[in-house]
Amino acid sequence: MKRLIVFAAVLLGVVVGGGPVAAAPPGPADVTFINRDCGFRIEATVTGGSGVNELPGGAAIITAPNQRVTLTNVRTGESVTYVITGATHIDTSDPGLLTVTSTGRNVLIVPEGDREGLYLTQGTVTFVLDGKGRQVSAFEGPGQVADICALLA
Repeated sequence: MKRLIVFAAVLLGVVVGGGPVAAAPPGPADVTFINRDCGFRIEATVTGGSGVNELPGGAAIITAPNQRVTLTNVRTGESVTYVITGATHIDTSDPGLLTVTSTGRNVLIVPEGDREGLYLTQGTVTFVLDGKGRQVSAFEGPGQVADICALLA
């Protein structure tokens, strides 16, 4: 779970929260890290800002105004850059599960299991992760999903 929160926090601004309503003002993001969820090393460079609104009942809304991410296959040098200005809603009200709904344009990390990887989503998609970060419900909804790992392989 910690791995999920750390990776998601960097790439999406995702924080799993509970308790009273709280808002964090959009803050600058300028970070580079290595992600291995594709089965090979991807260097991720995130710039722009993100904000987190924690909601009662174990939910959070994450926004990424004017955020960009460049993802580079370290071995081949192949890279893609995305503007990711969407919002991600995380519901933790079901014990042991994270229900994630993303709207707009986002880069999402599935950190464990047979669907492990990086995905570009556009529109509205929902999926569920268990407490170990495995996707237990496939991407659903009218949005589009692209496998970034396949693109950079």
